[in-house]
Amino acid sequence: MIRRYSTLSGFVLAGGESRRMGQPKHRLVLGGETMLARQVRLLQAVAGSVAVVGAPPEIANLVPPVLSDVIPGSGPLGGVYTALLRTRTEYNLLVGCDLPFLEARFLSYLVHVAWECRADITVPEDKQGRLQPLCAIYRRRALSVVRASLQNRKYKTSGFFGRVRCRVVPWRELVRAGLSSQMFVNMNTPEDLKAARRRIESTQVFASA
Repeated sequence: MIRRYSTLSGFVLAGGESRRMGQPKHRLVLGGETMLARQVRLLQAVAGSVAVVGAPPEIANLVPPVLSDVIPGSGPLGGVYTALLRTRTEYNLLVGCDLPFLEARFLSYLVHVAWECRADITVPEDKQGRLQPLCAIYRRRALSVVRASLQNRKYKTSGFFGRVRCRVVPWRELVRAGLSSQMFVNMNTPEDLKAARRRIESTQVFASA
């Protein structure tokens, strides 16, 4: 069962230059909707409020509130900082625009884990054991540590995880919960986009058969 939490804020990280893709990822269209619209829709299923961080101002009237990066040019970590600085809730779910196969069911599960463990960061790992910091829950109290990383010009998104209480959600735990093995497949190149579109189209055909 997917539950919506009024005390949870959702943020779509829509900044970045997307050099390898050749166009902003938030504008990519899959299954009839842009990636930005898709991520907003998924977050609205579980979060009481949703905002977009780092997106160009021309979309301001088309989506929930758009927050400009407080520290421009600081990459995804700057987006995390902006979200934690502007949030009104302790728990915050952040997702990027390059994950086309996220599901509301997974996000709901992640929130449930965060609520139980009360960690500063609740972050899943993919099948290869890699952390997914751009699909994670951050508590507002981690703001000072994120700020310190930016001040020291350490922009790796997960670089400060060792200085906070972090709950890693192992891939096997996600599998036991019945979640997809493709959850964290991302899109960085036009070839990745074509592959994602083929998969979505084949799924739609199968579902209508």
